[in-house]
Amino acid sequence: MKQIFTLLFVSLFCYGAKAQTCADFAVQLTATTQVSPARITLRWKPLSDTNIYKVYKKTKASLTWSASMVTLHSFDSAYTDTTVIVDSAYEYFVAADHYVGGTYKWTATGYIYAGIKSPAMHSKGGLVLMVDSTYVDSCADGLHKLMKDISGDGWQIFRHDVSRSLNDTAVKRLIKADYTNNANVKAVLLVGHVAVPYSGDLNPDGHPDHLGAWPADVYYADLTGTWTDAAVSDTASPYSWTKNGPGDGKWDQTQIPALTALQVSRIDLYNMPAFASTDIQRMRNYLAKDHIYKMDSLYVRRSAIVSDNFGVFTLSSGGHEAFASTAWRSFPPMLTRDSIAPTSALIQNLDTASFQWAYGCGGGSFSSAGGIGATSDFASHNMKGIFTVLFGSYFGDWNVSNNFLRAPLCSNTPALTSCWAGRPNWYFHHMGLGENIGFSTWWSQNNDGGIYGPSDVGINQWVHVALMGDLTLRNQYIKPATNLVITHTALHGANLSWTASADASVLGYYVYRATSEFGNYQKISGMVTTLTFHDTVGSDGLKFYMVRPVKLQTTPSGAYYNLGIGITDSATVSFNHVAVENVSVSFDFNLYPNPASNVINVAIDAQATSTATLSLVNIKGERFATATKQIQQGANVFSLQVADLPAGIYTVQVTAGANTMVKKWIKL
Repeated sequence: MKQIFTLLFVSLFCYGAKAQTCADFAVQLTATTQVSPARITLRWKPLSDTNIYKVYKKTKASLTWSASMVTLHSFDSAYTDTTVIVDSAYEYFVAADHYVGGTYKWTATGYIYAGIKSPAMHSKGGLVLMVDSTYVDSCADGLHKLMKDISGDGWQIFRHDVSRSLNDTAVKRLIKADYTNNANVKAVLLVGHVAVPYSGDLNPDGHPDHLGAWPADVYYADLTGTWTDAAVSDTASPYSWTKNGPGDGKWDQTQIPALTALQVSRIDLYNMPAFASTDIQRMRNYLAKDHIYKMDSLYVRRSAIVSDNFGVFTLSSGGHEAFASTAWRSFPPMLTRDSIAPTSALIQNLDTASFQWAYGCGGGSFSSAGGIGATSDFASHNMKGIFTVLFGSYFGDWNVSNNFLRAPLCSNTPALTSCWAGRPNWYFHHMGLGENIGFSTWWSQNNDGGIYGPSDVGINQWVHVALMGDLTLRNQYIKPATNLVITHTALHGANLSWTASADASVLGYYVYRATSEFGNYQKISGMVTTLTFHDTVGSDGLKFYMVRPVKLQTTPSGAYYNLGIGITDSATVSFNHVAVENVSVSFDFNLYPNPASNVINVAIDAQATSTATLSLVNIKGERFATATKQIQQGANVFSLQVADLPAGIYTVQVTAGANTMVKKWIKL
């Protein structure tokens, strides 16, 4: 392992011949879509000295790419995929082989998650919220808004208030218990200076004096791997916190032992004395800006700036490192190619103008990056960006005083997330169709170099990959509905009314119900185009209702149905319990993965308990399989085996009560 560290040091500080620019290592992808006939057209900026482009495709959840769909020539800059259907999304990978003087030099890569009216994501899963007890009372209002916003975005919340003195193994036990007892837990958000795990014998920045244990929040996300504290014995570092010995409470693992189950991030503004504000004031400020952004009330330019003070380096192995290619690869699917601009004054630009994304890299220290600035500059300037991506020596080791990586989140007008991207690269392209940045973190941590590339320096799946800030944040929000009012009469359920969203593009609203304020909200309506809803079927008792607006959001990755943050209220209600068989059951369903090879999952959200019939039908109307299932009120998931079906376009038909719905899917 230490031989690898030596290579890293040489590659970063003993530069080989410079190549071109980091943009030459990224295929800058965007997509346009068409509903009828259904098609997705990928477009990219042509790269010089490129002989061929290869296009690959997979489902969002797949760990492998299909065989190359097509090989294109150097003069091509677009590809149209007609093997797609409406209400679906697909992930694409374009590889461009680069030649100089007829000799192969490198492969530029680009990724996009593109869709045609990609379905709304009503439920994100469960989120474990670990709150540093320092903030329980002092930031109570901000924490409650944070929980309301997270819940309103489709997450079920499991909260724990913990002391800063509680060690990482005890914190993880709480997380694992929630994961074990609740089938849908997907994320953990650490608010405050919750115990910081340290692990490994690594120095991804290449400095021999920085070899040892690094902060490893990914420890909380891995619930199946084995973590040990017996093998590593490295105490040579001059920095006390990186020394790692057997039995000292720091873990041995340099790479994650298993693919992580959870998304993970932290909002930690502790020990930043360069800022005049107190720890508590900084947390209040962060939580307030986080809320304003999610309400679509913070002005944001849908553009990005890139300050690259490293450029491209050739390794002794013949490979290359292009740290800023993370920006040139990930930003176009979210913002368009023309919305990204280089800059030599990142902090100064963010002080005076608003950008959604910002990338900066340069030779670093714990509190600075060459060509970017220092923590003190963040303290004296606003950071009018939402998502900040930084890279440089030392400061990726973030649990130190006045750390440069955490500094943007402490500014008076703070950036809301920050991460250390370059070793390895990060991949944010799923956010172009509405995913949260925690999903990007999860993929970037689990990427083995084969799913997403490049991986020339071989540090994929190392434990240092971490996100600072709120993992639930997304690129696009819409203004919520307001003034939810619930009236109820005995045996007649609940009548809901609300004031429309101020967003003129809203198509309608969805209504959800739960049994607790931050519980598992189940969709109980189709899209409602009025400002009222009558809930007539359910169990008696205290119910919490939520209303969310929806619009068709167009982005450089296609179009998806974007849900706003929900508004909630509660009421004690009772229903007229007629026989379920006589009720016309309201339901909706989604299919995943789509396309599918072996198994397709049918996820049904039903307003009431009923019997449902599921059928597989091909385009000729031939029925291949029929199954009868009992569905419960709320979420239901059934798996259908499709491995033996011929490739082609099919439909799944679901009938419940008097209602039938049909959706298309593709068999690969």
